[in-house]
Amino acid sequence: MAGALEGLRVVELAGGVAGPYCGKLLAGLGADVLKLEPRAGDVTRRAGPFPGDVSDSERSGLFVHLNTGKRSEVLELTDARGRARLEAMLADADVVIVGMRPAELRDVGIEFADWRHQCPRLVIASVTNCGLSGPYADYLGGELISYALGGYMMLTGSPDREPIKAYGEVVQYEAGAHAALGILAAVLARRFTGQGQIVDVSAMEAATFLLGAVEQAAHFYGRIARRNGTRLLGFPPEHSYPSTIRPCKDGFVHCHSNNRHLDLLAALIPDERLLAPEILGSMLGHADEIDAIMDPWLADKGRLAVVAEAQTLRLPFTEVMTPGEAMDDAHHRERGSFVTIDHPGAGPVTQPGAPFRMSATPWLVAPAPGWSIVTKLPRSRW
Repeated sequence: MAGALEGLRVVELAGGVAGPYCGKLLAGLGADVLKLEPRAGDVTRRAGPFPGDVSDSERSGLFVHLNTGKRSEVLELTDARGRARLEAMLADADVVIVGMRPAELRDVGIEFADWRHQCPRLVIASVTNCGLSGPYADYLGGELISYALGGYMMLTGSPDREPIKAYGEVVQYEAGAHAALGILAAVLARRFTGQGQIVDVSAMEAATFLLGAVEQAAHFYGRIARRNGTRLLGFPPEHSYPSTIRPCKDGFVHCHSNNRHLDLLAALIPDERLLAPEILGSMLGHADEIDAIMDPWLADKGRLAVVAEAQTLRLPFTEVMTPGEAMDDAHHRERGSFVTIDHPGAGPVTQPGAPFRMSATPWLVAPAPGWSIVTKLPRSRW
């Protein structure tokens, strides 16, 4: 079966995580995505992780994940022939994804206004750390900076220590997803207007989307959340505990309260102190005492037993899995959450499957372009 975006032609002129993740989403939906790489290759080819920690541009786990379903071609923007080649491709393309800051665009002589004049139906998606305009537009940025400027760092870390950042490239992935959604909206709008447009995505702004209910609580109720270590803050904060990770017999459990029925914790853990009016009136204010009651009860119980008993009472406890356990989980296996793709250079690679599914069209899975193959292939027609 064909994908939902079959026939949509996309040029990906972006490296790193955000732009390529955007291209990956479009390719998974069936678009023909042509990735343009400099002679040195996308930076993620050198980022790893690598099997056995041996650097190999063919076997970077990050690159293989971000570029499934794409074709690739070597193109240098500083080369006159490369620029001519790009312009020819854009004339036949529907979408171009660009990951360069305004200063970088100026350095290579790219003007989006020229592209729009030459290719009025072209959708131009810019994915940068701080957007195309404003005082930060030409800041180097990066994941750490976007994470901090977007506000999420105020929630991660211990309250008595410096703030820390969550693992990985969470903001860059969020920005890539926003860009893909913006592209789909622009392609849909083009059906009615006949014109393309510029989709300007700032990773810093995308990071604010991660705040969710925390941001809403600040705007509507004036409640400002702060980092609180492993004790997560909910709303209302006085009734949002426990929301924490605690040890048990065979690992860790993420313990949650039911803020509509605060007495349920005492139904799970038979301790009269958990029904004391002062504790029920401010669960978060008595977090140390609640932990001291929960820990001995958890100590001789396994994760699955704890979760089963808690959820019977409508307490949303969950087990904390290792990466290997998550990949082998029966639920994930049944859902096909992870798939194994045979890559020409890396061999069979297990990675996340479809991020969403559509009823009438499949999510398309194909290997990322192998570097040794890319550099030897004849150029495609567009």
